[in-house]
Amino acid sequence: YSLIHDDMPCMDNDDMRRGKPANHKVYGEDMALLAGDGLLTKAFETVLSAEMDPLRVIQGAQILAECAGAEGMVGGQCIDLRTGDGDHSLQTLQMMDMGKTVALISAACRMGCTAAGAVQEQLQAAEKYASGIGMAFQIRDDVLDVLGDAEKLGKNTGADCKQEKVNYVTLLGPQRAQILVESYTAEALEALQNFSGDTAFLKELARTLAGRET
Repeated sequence: YSLIHDDMPCMDNDDMRRGKPANHKVYGEDMALLAGDGLLTKAFETVLSAEMDPLRVIQGAQILAECAGAEGMVGGQCIDLRTGDGDHSLQTLQMMDMGKTVALISAACRMGCTAAGAVQEQLQAAEKYASGIGMAFQIRDDVLDVLGDAEKLGKNTGADCKQEKVNYVTLLGPQRAQILVESYTAEALEALQNFSGDTAFLKELARTLAGRET
């Protein structure tokens, strides 16, 4: 839902998504809007239909609502739409991405832990892991927007430049931005030490995101 809405003309105004025309380019803005609304509602229907301890179900739905709403993804998107108004600070950029990108990743990690009956320390570690890979993903995305191959990425590059948006590369340069990617990745890997189970996939995911080309 968030990707469909994000591509619409009133948001990022992007014609391509994963190598294919964006939803609104194929079905029109009206249907893209409704498709997003339908998927958002379906997310909560899915969570609330889970066959497990009702308290855990409610906690999961609450986490999703917090991360998707005004204090999470929607709030981050609001900052994104206003970054051209003069506030070009690194702090504002980080606040935006903690909402726009990190929040839903955090929801996925924390909801999984909640469903499994994790203790508070593990929930905090899950949030730290999500923050690490989420910020690394977004900063790497900014690097690829400047240096990446549009054909490999499956979307247009240079989008921020065309819309005169500030990102990590324009503020720090590509090398310092990538150093920040590595720093956030290290934080994510450190957070996994709080889990005794097999975390090999999660480690590989963090490392892959840090160096991705697509």
